[in-house]
Amino acid sequence: HVSDKSRRNYCAMVHRLDINVGRIMQELKEQDLIDKTMVVFLSDNGGPIRVKKDGDVAGIRSNAPLRGAKGILLEGGIRVPFVISMPGTVPSGRTYPEPVSSLDLTPTFFKLAGGTVTPNDELDGDDLMPFQSGLKSGTPHTQMKWRFTISGSLREGDWKMIRLPDRLPQLFNLKEDVSELND
Repeated sequence: HVSDKSRRNYCAMVHRLDINVGRIMQELKEQDLIDKTMVVFLSDNGGPIRVKKDGDVAGIRSNAPLRGAKGILLEGGIRVPFVISMPGTVPSGRTYPEPVSSLDLTPTFFKLAGGTVTPNDELDGDDLMPFQSGLKSGTPHTQMKWRFTISGSLREGDWKMIRLPDRLPQLFNLKEDVSELND
């Protein structure tokens, strides 16, 4: 019933994803593995805001209130959904407001599997379980860094500096300005 073909295809993909994640979760329950399995859902980048059709813009999407999109280091391009489910280990419904990274998955999985992470492993991420379970407060990262082609960004606490190719570096306080409008 969605008339725009591009939008209809997107809706169909999200629908199939939802159905198949449900099937996986149901199988984990049936195999009595749900409490022993961490399921992670995250996106690799923010959504595109312009959808091209035969070289023309067919539609414009929104990442509001975030500015930017896929391939841009503004929050609309890097802030994405990140959900962890592990009943009995990660409290249901708990939210964690601090920034985390997909790089945190390696040490998290490694420690859950019984491994020990040492400085010699030179992993960029941090084990998220102490933060997700509430055993540790604060943030696992004092700084976060991104680089994409000739753009770069650095976040420290609530402050984020971004260097885009067509302008001078900009500095934003994300706590006060998540839309990155006031340099």
